[in-house]
Amino acid sequence: MKKFMIMMMRQWSHSPMKMILTLIAVALGSFILILAFNVTEIIDEQVETQLNNNGIVVQVANGTWDADGDIDQTRPSEWDSTIQSYLISDTDTIEDTAIVSRSIFNEITVSGTSYDLRNSIATEGSYFDIYGLEIVAGVEMTDEDLNLGSKKVWISKETAEIIFGTAENAVGEWVQPPGDAFSRGLGNRTQNVVTQYLIAGVYEIPSEITRKVYGIGDLLVPYTAILPSEMSSSMAKDMLSGMLVVKSSETSVEEAEQTIKQVIYQNYGEDIDVEVWEGSMQGETTYMNDLRKTVQVFTVSVNILGLVLMLVSTLGVFSIMLVEALSRKRQIALERSLGASKNRIIKEFWSWSMAMCFLGVVIGAIIAYFAFPSILQTITPLFGELSNELDLGVGFSLLALAKSSILILVFGGMFGVIPVIPVVKENIAEGLKEV
Repeated sequence: MKKFMIMMMRQWSHSPMKMILTLIAVALGSFILILAFNVTEIIDEQVETQLNNNGIVVQVANGTWDADGDIDQTRPSEWDSTIQSYLISDTDTIEDTAIVSRSIFNEITVSGTSYDLRNSIATEGSYFDIYGLEIVAGVEMTDEDLNLGSKKVWISKETAEIIFGTAENAVGEWVQPPGDAFSRGLGNRTQNVVTQYLIAGVYEIPSEITRKVYGIGDLLVPYTAILPSEMSSSMAKDMLSGMLVVKSSETSVEEAEQTIKQVIYQNYGEDIDVEVWEGSMQGETTYMNDLRKTVQVFTVSVNILGLVLMLVSTLGVFSIMLVEALSRKRQIALERSLGASKNRIIKEFWSWSMAMCFLGVVIGAIIAYFAFPSILQTITPLFGELSNELDLGVGFSLLALAKSSILILVFGGMFGVIPVIPVVKENIAEGLKEV
């Protein structure tokens, strides 16, 4: 400690401005690296959480891709509705499944006014659980609704607010899909054959990212409700079971695909056409790929920038240690002649370098802690509509702080000992001649 204080006072007396600038540089390097790691960690975590919804969600279809990139389903399906129970019972990773199909609702009419829908899906109650769709008004879709083919629909909160003002106002209202036109009556006037559907519930989609990536519908309807009433629910299940949405606890889409195909081949034969993909019913969305590429480019760029600035800032430590080593050549030679080992002298310089870096890290961490919320709010608009989905209330990451501190201390300590290595290797007699 005594030598440490003497070294610090000597450096301060010789070049106080250089000492101050070095500490500022290390502090700024620490500050930027800590922020870079914090921001990229938050972006990665939140985007992956929203995309994966605490699991991998994939579409499964009995069919093949056509030249236009659409799924060409096999009709009739080469498997039946028991595929759902096989997928869950024969694996430890498949958590839930739901039959999905395109519905008749490309628009709805309410009190004579028509509204276009971005997407609508005929499905079942487990669809809500797979995508984390929370019922905010009304009731849930039940097995009874499916078995009876109930003429009910569930709409998103966003759709409910646009049409009815609030989610609560939407429950109990009637909507109708486009009908088939035919002529009857006097003058063969054209009329529409329509069926009224009751809004039984309103659900909230977790995020706009989730909606776009997975094509979650603005309206959901029991898939048995869009088929002829004389068809039994079991027949409807078998007929529409050729496309499913599956939630898996696997860590990647590739692993989930392998598991799903293995179960299907074991139970229905290996000559069945099976396609598994991450995205919407229409196929893998470019939005998802673009989003991941944007986040990847941002995180890599910010981390590289942080590392470069950290290296530049720690070079100031190298400069100070170089001056110290050259000015103490004779003293180091004298210490070695009195029995001091090379490692002891190198350790002394290393300790001094680490101390300066540690002080810079502390200053940088304090600045980063208080500046982090403001900086996060400043950079989030760079992500466009993704910025609306980010939780700006997240806390400061201790893991990012630890990684940044370790890197700065490692490189600062390394740059601190490089200048003294040639000095301690010099012949003692030559060193003692230095004036």
